[in-house]
Amino acid sequence: MLLWGERDPIIPSVTAAPRNELIPGSRFESFADAGHFPHRTDPREFVRVLEDFVDTTEPAEVNEDDFRELLRNGG
Repeated sequence: MLLWGERDPIIPSVTAAPRNELIPGSRFESFADAGHFPHRTDPREFVRVLEDFVDTTEPAEVNEDDFRELLRNGG
């Protein structure tokens, strides 16, 4: 899950969509009035969105060997 503040002056929110497409099963959520710390700007909405993601998303199957290979290959 990618959570982004649309007013983030450090990492613009337009950079999130391409990253989201690279992560299978990922979901992108933006916070219109938030900057770099959406969890501080709107903590209740942040928790609601996060809980919804946890409740509606199957956990990834992570194999330690596959993960190690991804790290070694920079991928």
